[in-house]
Amino acid sequence: MKNQILIKTAASLFILSIFLLFLILAKDILVPFAISIFFAYMLYPLVWAIERRGVHRGIAIILVILITLIILGSAGLFLSAKLSNMTIDFGELKNQVDGKIEHLQGLLETRIGINPDTMDHYFSRVTESFFSSWESMAGSLFSATTTTLFQIGLLPVYTFFLLFYRTKSAYFIFRLAGRKNKAKTLHILREVSTVATQYMSGLLIVVSILAVLNSTGLLIIGVNHAVAFGILAALLNLIPYIGTFIGGLIPILYVLLTSPSPFQVMLQIFILFSAIQFLENNLITPNVVGNNIKINPLSIILSLLLANMIWGIPGMLIVVPCLAILKIMMRNIDGLRPFAYLISDRGVTNHEISFKKLLKRIIKRK
Repeated sequence: MKNQILIKTAASLFILSIFLLFLILAKDILVPFAISIFFAYMLYPLVWAIERRGVHRGIAIILVILITLIILGSAGLFLSAKLSNMTIDFGELKNQVDGKIEHLQGLLETRIGINPDTMDHYFSRVTESFFSSWESMAGSLFSATTTTLFQIGLLPVYTFFLLFYRTKSAYFIFRLAGRKNKAKTLHILREVSTVATQYMSGLLIVVSILAVLNSTGLLIIGVNHAVAFGILAALLNLIPYIGTFIGGLIPILYVLLTSPSPFQVMLQIFILFSAIQFLENNLITPNVVGNNIKINPLSIILSLLLANMIWGIPGMLIVVPCLAILKIMMRNIDGLRPFAYLISDRGVTNHEISFKKLLKRIIKRK
């Protein structure tokens, strides 16, 4: 009995290792395919609405994809134009950084008594390494951009065929599951379709709202290129937890390096992004995206790290809806229900901190 368990465990780990190796080696093909699946779910309601009016499926899909490309292309051109206006003189920037470092060295010498020669040696190495790395980064950025353009070019192709062969794909899944499991398979497919469509559509709305809030707040504070930073931070918010931190850190670092007296503005930016993050977590996302994706933060963080190791940033963008779909599948399969419970947020409702609970406590005290 023990030998059989060990053999099954070893076989499962071996299959999992082969599967992970396949995901890593074929990521240039699989990454756009995986993203296209969610685009297909997002565009399906519009395609189906056009098809019901008597339009051929292929024409309806091409029309919807063209409209989507025009909208996304216009948004991309707008953001590129805003970013291209951010002309930064790196020579002047290096002089400002050197001035701030000299001021910091003076404070450390007078307050703590650190040797200025030692500080100057280490600070000089850091700044020279930072500014000299831009040339090598530009070369790697070019090669990465070539791969990214190839993957972006595959997105509409994959999306078209996924929408065109959606009926065939559903019948394939039914045949794979067998007649006995047809009802359960149909229930899983409908639930996955609902969650994926609601998540992707809601995510676009959330990003748009955050772009407006971020840009407006940065404009009020008086940060240069506020619109570009606001949109960039909203897009980075697609990555849970980490994206919000990076999105707020970028304007903070920009102000730190370019402003002569940055600390008050940096504090205002920090307060702004903290307030927007609180609103996004407790009001915007729950009401726009819905509560269908209920996954505990530990599972999300671990899946983000694993997705980054396998597929990099694209993996981090799609890992949360993938985890939600995986939870739906495990919840409907008897032997996997414990794992669905493990990654869900159930079982900790008595200890969670939420906006609604805080309001109830405040009302009770009054």
